[in-house]
Amino acid sequence: MSRPDYRSGAIPPTPPRDQRRPSLAPSRLGPPNNNSSYNSQQDHSQSQSQSRSDPRRAGGSSGALQAALQSNGSSTKEDWAADEPATAAEDGSSPRAEGTGPTTTGATGRKGDENDPLGLMRGGVLAANPDLPGDIRSAVLLHSKAFDPKVFLSTVHPNATFKDLNIGRERLKDSLEQRSGALQQLVSAEWDRFVGVKNATETVYEEMKQGPLAPGEEHGVKDVRETLRLASSRADAVFQPILDARTKAERLKSTLGVFERSKFFFNLPGILGEAVETGKYDVALQAYKKGRYILASRPAQLLGLPVATTVQQQQQQKRIYDKVWGQVEKIIGDLRATLGKRLRDTKRGLDEVEKTIEILLELDPSDDPVWIFFDTQHRHILHLLRTSADASSSRIRIAMDQLPEEDLEDRKVAADLRTSVASLESLDGERIRESGAGSEIWKLIFDLVRNLSEVILQTLPSFWKVAKGYMEGKYQKKNGGQVQSASSRRSPTQCRVMTQDIVTLYVSLLSQFFTLSSSTHSPAPPLGTASASDPTAVIALPPFVPPSSNAPTICHWLLKTLGEMSECVNDVGALELAGEASNSLKELLASTRWRFIEATCAAWVRDAKVFYRLETWRPDPDEPSTTIYLRQLAAFQRFCAISAYRIAGGTEERANAALANASGATLSGRGRQESEIPSEFVRKIKAAFLDGLYAFLDGLVHVAFSDPESIFTTGKSAAARIGRGDGRSKEADVSNVDVRILLTVSNLSYLRTTTIPRLINQFQAAFKEEIPQDVEMLMEVINQLDSILFDDYVKRKSADVAKIIKQGVLGGMVDWYEAPKPTEVHPFIYDALLSLVLVHAQVSETARPLVARTLGSLVEELARVSLEAFSKVERFGMGGMLQATLEIEFMHQTLSQHVSPVADDTLQSIYKTISRSYYRKPTANSSGELQQELEGLKRTLVSSRRATALQFLAFRKVKEKVVEPVSL
Repeated sequence: MSRPDYRSGAIPPTPPRDQRRPSLAPSRLGPPNNNSSYNSQQDHSQSQSQSRSDPRRAGGSSGALQAALQSNGSSTKEDWAADEPATAAEDGSSPRAEGTGPTTTGATGRKGDENDPLGLMRGGVLAANPDLPGDIRSAVLLHSKAFDPKVFLSTVHPNATFKDLNIGRERLKDSLEQRSGALQQLVSAEWDRFVGVKNATETVYEEMKQGPLAPGEEHGVKDVRETLRLASSRADAVFQPILDARTKAERLKSTLGVFERSKFFFNLPGILGEAVETGKYDVALQAYKKGRYILASRPAQLLGLPVATTVQQQQQQKRIYDKVWGQVEKIIGDLRATLGKRLRDTKRGLDEVEKTIEILLELDPSDDPVWIFFDTQHRHILHLLRTSADASSSRIRIAMDQLPEEDLEDRKVAADLRTSVASLESLDGERIRESGAGSEIWKLIFDLVRNLSEVILQTLPSFWKVAKGYMEGKYQKKNGGQVQSASSRRSPTQCRVMTQDIVTLYVSLLSQFFTLSSSTHSPAPPLGTASASDPTAVIALPPFVPPSSNAPTICHWLLKTLGEMSECVNDVGALELAGEASNSLKELLASTRWRFIEATCAAWVRDAKVFYRLETWRPDPDEPSTTIYLRQLAAFQRFCAISAYRIAGGTEERANAALANASGATLSGRGRQESEIPSEFVRKIKAAFLDGLYAFLDGLVHVAFSDPESIFTTGKSAAARIGRGDGRSKEADVSNVDVRILLTVSNLSYLRTTTIPRLINQFQAAFKEEIPQDVEMLMEVINQLDSILFDDYVKRKSADVAKIIKQGVLGGMVDWYEAPKPTEVHPFIYDALLSLVLVHAQVSETARPLVARTLGSLVEELARVSLEAFSKVERFGMGGMLQATLEIEFMHQTLSQHVSPVADDTLQSIYKTISRSYYRKPTANSSGELQQELEGLKRTLVSSRRATALQFLAFRKVKEKVVEPVSL
């Protein structure tokens, strides 16, 4: 028989009844052992045996039943499992059938269930009560250590009667007695063996005390102890490194567990460093905020360690916190510095700036990032404006100083003006004007305005957007905190002051260059100046205008420069700047318009005074009796007026529609509503418009009496410049003053009837300004100039005719008293009329519309001279009277188409004068003779007219083209 393993605490199974024999009590097998584990296990086994063998300790029915249940339930599941096979082998029946032990399956059919130990119910306890909670389940099962008889009875048999409980108690009691009786029978049957074993054991014990178990040998364990000591020493030598390594491994594993639980905290410096290095600042901010929040609210979660209970543990954890968080703060400090540099970088975009400010605000910076941006941008923008203006102004001054002197000569200025005026009717005229005289300087001026405007438009919108957001409380910490620094105490309204500084400098730089007025309430020039007190006063060109430039070029570049400035002002105005900034920009634009109007009007009048140098006497294809000079004059006047209208604030569309309208009719309101041109501008432009016309008229007179070689701007001969007005190839010699006067008079006539009325109507329609008195005065001047020129021409031509008439009548060639009867017209009459034919030819070739007017005036002068000459003849005889009558009548009928009422009256007066001076000799038939002579005179007159018909064919009536004057 093998020795049972008492250390496991298990009870050996009960053998069959026929094989039972007394077993050895564990306490009888040897001396007591000091091993605590062995003693505790032995005591446990003994207590179990006692509990099984003494179930009768419970008294009374209910109390005894509870005690019996308690005693029976103290056996473990293993005990029952060990006993069951023996019982089954003994009688072939399961003890569970009697309700004496637990089961896991079997009859209950449910794992972990057991039959009722009282035998009052069929099936398992749990099967009958399937809804029991977990703690109640363990309290109603006998094999459970938590078995409670009270809970068992109240749960499994809550409705059992007293009788049932007594029956169950008796049944349980019988079961226990059967088990106790079996044990007693075993002891009685094997008593001798028990006694024998006891004696043998005592004998062996005595012998072992004298031998191996002697006290000197430490009861036989000395050698074993020494062996175990040596084994332990060798085991320590062999296994201690392994155990130490295992300890280290456990510690490392524990540390790794801490790191795993605190992976975010220990990786935070690496996460931040990588995010900052790759520029993912939002990722770095999110990680930093997360770590800071956990550190402030739940620091124990960072390391994943138990709460520190000692000072040493607290200090140790604090060192870990400080070391890791110190690295985090160093990285965040570097990030603050990096973001601060980005804010000071003036080349960053607005989105990047806003994002940088928002990130910095979350990083608790020492300086307010918004004010870092404001101060940096403010200094940068002001510096850019100053340096840009200084550089551009310096280049302009150098270009002005290097302007060639020959560019300022009259001929060179006139030649450039001719090119610009020709461009007004050219398809690529704008390109020509853009590259006109002084264009190099104008480009520099335009670059000045554009560069300053670009600085404003590239920097101010982002500056103002950030400033506006800051004033509205946008760039503040989300938790409502303020950045505690000197800059945080600055007022948000200081942003508006900075914006005003930028706009003021922009306005100041442009005002200084263009010498703008300081007026702040109206576009008019400052009071006290000549142009303010007298808008019609002619002023010199402003200093910024290149002196070599002409009006078309100046207007082109002024409009282009003003457009650039207006676009900038409008774009900045769209930012809705508050306070004086918006007003300053409006005043800048108004002052610039006025200054540019002054420049335009000054150049307009200046060029009008030298415009006569553009007269080439080339005929106008549409109006051959006039020169293209009138077309150029009208184009120049119209272009300057359109430019002035646009500079004053009008739109290009309306300007072209009104001033380029051929009829000059008043435009109906169409399109968008347009603001009126200020009256100050209208008066200024009107003065230049009228002064230009007067200058043109003066130039016409000047060019008529001046040598063409001293006026023309090129070296070609004057005769090569003009063809005849009727399209014939013969050229007119404009070196002849008579030709120039005729053309000038013809031009004046066309100006008076067509060109000037059309220009006046266009001006009045565009500027909505009626100028009847100015027009009346202008027409009066034109008439005066026309009379001066025309009378000069007629006077010189009539002088030749007068000389012929006086020589023929009073030169002694004819004795008017003794003259015979007339047979023909005297030659001097032919000579006088032929001189008129020459005049007719010259006028027809040069200015055909002036033929009737010229011949009419010359006929009047011819009649006056004839009257004067015949009035000096003392008396006429019959032949003389008839001869004089024949010649006057011949002249009258030949020039009948050009005889005006004045000339007719003068001719009638000649007839009367001759009749009064007629002295008749007395004859018998004097009246009949006179009548007969008159009939002969008629025949002589007819024959003379017929003989000279071809010579004086020019005096016949022709159909003239009637020019309808333009009504004013």
